[in-house]
Amino acid sequence: MENIQDKKWYVNVLYILWICIISYAILFISEIIGGLFISRLVKGLFTSGLIRGDVYIYTFIMYILFIDIWIGVLFVLFIFKNNHYIIDKITTKTKGNNMANLFWGLFIGFVLNGLCALIAMINGDFTLRFSQFEIFRAFGLFFAVFVQSSAEELLCRGFMYQRLLKSTNSPAFAIIFNSLFFAALHLFNNGMSILPFYCILIFGVFASMLVYYFDSLWMVMGLHAMWNFTQSILLGLPNSGNNVPYSIFKIGSSVKGSFAYDPIFGLEGTILSCVLITICCVLLYLWKSKNKVEMV
Repeated sequence: MENIQDKKWYVNVLYILWICIISYAILFISEIIGGLFISRLVKGLFTSGLIRGDVYIYTFIMYILFIDIWIGVLFVLFIFKNNHYIIDKITTKTKGNNMANLFWGLFIGFVLNGLCALIAMINGDFTLRFSQFEIFRAFGLFFAVFVQSSAEELLCRGFMYQRLLKSTNSPAFAIIFNSLFFAALHLFNNGMSILPFYCILIFGVFASMLVYYFDSLWMVMGLHAMWNFTQSILLGLPNSGNNVPYSIFKIGSSVKGSFAYDPIFGLEGTILSCVLITICCVLLYLWKSKNKVEMV
């Protein structure tokens, strides 16, 4: 692929916009084609009565539908030769894609989201009550949430980030631009405002920095999946403004908004989560800079 650094600035801008258009087109077309097939499947399940009133299956389907993004991205990667190098970035051919980094991603996601929830509960923003726990259903939903979260990472930190990085040879630009794209995908979520937008943006920056420093898409897939699973399925809280009917814990009737919790957007649309993830970005940068790993 030709490096755009030697081209005129307006050519660079057009090329970057082209990558953005391709990325959105993958998302848009995947959802249209996937929706045509899956809507018939879901309609058939409702008609047969298999999922009518079953909140577990309904929740499972809400997440597993994101598999169409996986199919769309993989189709583009395998069909178009100029994208073949990205395939290595999502497989074990890339050294950072290993079980240890996947585990660390899961651990970081759980700790960060759990810490936000703990502080919000201590602050009296909400209470939790136990609803149900069935181990096989919990694993099933974790798989579905992983499909959803990893699909977003595959598109933004896999395809788009890698295309921008190879084209500009600037990790800092690739990190910021793909994070802006990631945040823009959430613009129409319930409760979106400046603070939630920044939180989604800085989460994308943190995830992109992890990809850059650890060369591991698996790590951020684990991070994103466990963040969403902890928030939605384990605790029953809104996830980026979206609620699901099935969760292990349920939120109590007394809820208030504060620096730690947004009743509509969830833990993400708060000063606490913004500051916490920003600190993670700064600490990660300082740690890796000390080890002489710099961004261009």
